[in-house]
Amino acid sequence: MTTFWPEPADRFDRVAIAEGAPGDVSAEGALRRSRERYGALLRAGALVMWRSDPAGRVLAAAGWHELTGCPDESALDRGFLDRVHPEDRGLLDFRGREPTDGLETDCRVHDREGRWRWVRARGVLLPAADGFEAEWVGTLEDIHDQRRALDRARYLAEHDALTGLGNRRTLAANLVRLRDKQASATVVMLDVDRFKAVNDLYGHQQGDRFLVRLAQMLGAAAPAHSVCARMGGDEFCVVVADRAEARAVCAALEAAASAGVGVGELVIPLTVSAGLADADWDEPDPVSRVLHKADLALRRAKAAGLPLVVHDPQMQAESDLRDRLLSAMGAACRNDEFFLEYQPIVDVDSGRAVSHEALIRWQHPQFGRIEPSLFVRLAEENGMITELGRWVLTRACAEMARLDPSVRVNLNVSARQLAVPGFADEALAIARAHGVAPQRLTLELTESVNMAELAGSDAFAGLRRHGFGTVLDDFGTEYAVLSHIGSGHFDGIKLSRGFIETCGDARPRIVLRHVVNLCRDLGMAVVAEGIETEAERDCLRSLGVRLMQGYHFDRPRRVDELPGALRIPA
Repeated sequence: MTTFWPEPADRFDRVAIAEGAPGDVSAEGALRRSRERYGALLRAGALVMWRSDPAGRVLAAAGWHELTGCPDESALDRGFLDRVHPEDRGLLDFRGREPTDGLETDCRVHDREGRWRWVRARGVLLPAADGFEAEWVGTLEDIHDQRRALDRARYLAEHDALTGLGNRRTLAANLVRLRDKQASATVVMLDVDRFKAVNDLYGHQQGDRFLVRLAQMLGAAAPAHSVCARMGGDEFCVVVADRAEARAVCAALEAAASAGVGVGELVIPLTVSAGLADADWDEPDPVSRVLHKADLALRRAKAAGLPLVVHDPQMQAESDLRDRLLSAMGAACRNDEFFLEYQPIVDVDSGRAVSHEALIRWQHPQFGRIEPSLFVRLAEENGMITELGRWVLTRACAEMARLDPSVRVNLNVSARQLAVPGFADEALAIARAHGVAPQRLTLELTESVNMAELAGSDAFAGLRRHGFGTVLDDFGTEYAVLSHIGSGHFDGIKLSRGFIETCGDARPRIVLRHVVNLCRDLGMAVVAEGIETEAERDCLRSLGVRLMQGYHFDRPRRVDELPGALRIPA
């Protein structure tokens, strides 16, 4: 049996190693070799062997230099504890510990470079015996890299990787804490309006930079005690104490965003929609419920074009109806619940209908007539719009076979339909299957931010090559630009209702007159839809608009109700 570090001045002499030495190796040589091995072990693993008296005064700390860069003797007495983080010193308080307690804890130690390093302290209490006083012996293990990796993993589990805000998990955990305290809380769900435009125009990398900047603006607008989180995409959430704070956050963020969100030299004004909901901790599953309510209010705000909407109970009923309609929509085509009505597009000079727009309708057996603005939007949201569009095209062609060959029909086509591979050839095949010449069909495409890309696509070129007419619908809405008119992709435009409503105002009249003149010079048709009064008709006519559509001329009718002159005799 040989002892390790047997010098009386070093209390590690009480640590013994059972080691069988070869017969020709002296006890002194074996001891020296054992000490060399132990020293190498300390250097290789950044392991500190320490011992202290029961009061915590360190008596030895072999390997302290390798761990901290400071001399081993600098850890003696209180030197070791002085380099422990103030918040962690209580973890190393040996006083009052029972011999069986032991010590195992993680703490931070200040190294010579001024950095805090994580170490794992382990120790056991040796009772007084054989003339030796009681003392603690143990190790310090460098776990800094492991702890940083663990902290990073924990951070990523609780934070959004892009913006650094909390994530859904963190948000829910904070709401649970507020529930446990029965503290008042108002949830604000926020969404950037038309943020897809930023991604489409500037790329997703630039879009991510805008989101980071927006998150910083949100943090600046929110109170210090609030909880901010990114829910995904361009949707954020803030939890504040009450509605007053919620409204203040929304107002501050809206003001900052509308002034322009800047990334580098690029500054883009943005608007934000918000939905508010107060937490009711007496509800079943109150955390999920308040988040759902805020989301419903946000949906209402976006649908209505409002900056802020507060949740009310009616929204839940509407949401339930929406879910039921989504469920019923799949069977509606099979059950023949959809049908078409046709509204004439009239030449006001001759009074003759030059075409008819096919408008889809839904007569549900339980809910009655469903507004197209509702179910078409639902179809867009759940991806059914391509199936619905195919049904409209097929039904319109089937009914056109019953109409005089001179009758033309306009159909609405979504950008998602146009993006389906082979759409142009499929449209041609459907028309031919019913004996309808594609020249009798005009496809109306609603303006969108990626209209220029769609209009230049193979599908769009295929439609025009096959002979289908193309019209830019709702011209003058969100993304209207004159470049669409001059692109040569369209045969005409349909003016948005906004143009009609402001026709009597001086400045809009000037804009509208120039748009009409530009289209005329380019050989493009201009149609004004939604005409309801004689005054609207006369105003637009004075500006050069000759093609109009609306209830002032006729309501939409089913094919069997169209004038007899348009139908082929049975």
